[in-house]
Amino acid sequence: MALSDVGKGAQLTLNEAIQYFNAGIEKAEIYLSPARDSKLQLARCHEMDFLQQQATRIKIDAIQQNDENVANLFLAFECAIGAVRAELLMWLLLKQEKPNKAWDQLISAQIACLDATRAHTGFSHCSDRLQKLQNIEETIFPPQVFLSAGFVAQALECSICRQRYGTCGHLRGKPYMGMFCEVIHRGIQGDHVAIVEVPADKRCRIVSFKTKDGHRDRLSWDITPYAAGETHEDGGPLHANTIFMSLNRYPYLTSSRKVLDTEASETEQAQSA
Repeated sequence: MALSDVGKGAQLTLNEAIQYFNAGIEKAEIYLSPARDSKLQLARCHEMDFLQQQATRIKIDAIQQNDENVANLFLAFECAIGAVRAELLMWLLLKQEKPNKAWDQLISAQIACLDATRAHTGFSHCSDRLQKLQNIEETIFPPQVFLSAGFVAQALECSICRQRYGTCGHLRGKPYMGMFCEVIHRGIQGDHVAIVEVPADKRCRIVSFKTKDGHRDRLSWDITPYAAGETHEDGGPLHANTIFMSLNRYPYLTSSRKVLDTEASETEQAQSA
């Protein structure tokens, strides 16, 4: 099977394409350390952006050719590339003293590793990377208080065939022709928010809470003074800023520029010029 080598105009066999993507990932993995130079890490992030775009193009070609194995293979490459980029971004953001954004990238990398193992049997080794990310969570970041939102849905829909989930045969989390099956909740109504030890999404957590001096961030432990008119009641109920639901199921597909807000800053610079 011939695959287009994006950017070179050549044709690669499937095995050559696999070697090409593995080499790109392995090159970036060398920089997965806080000791690495930030400029070099950022350069690897941009390389991962391009590599992920190439994987997506090959996946789309495979879908058009009705080749489910190759489509799922490059779905897994999208995930694995996203995992490495997210971890690189985590270290960059920590060095920029942006722990909340760094936490989101850590969880993004964890989600990506888990999705890679689901996408194709050739990526079972990503479970080892997932364990390393879990170790980073436990050693680098302070313990977090996680939340889980409960809600009632009027209908559950399959993302693959758009039929009522449970009647179509597709299973949530399994890959089908380069796409994961997801359950779409229709007509939802909120029911409750609970503090849990093992959340479905670790991005859902208590971000900060009120103290007598201001809002204390649970990651940095920094205090933001109260705005005019804000008050704190000693011995009163806990007031906290929280994230109880995240709508981005695939955060590891977000480009480096969007994560680092460089697209916005570049636009502002262009407008001011």
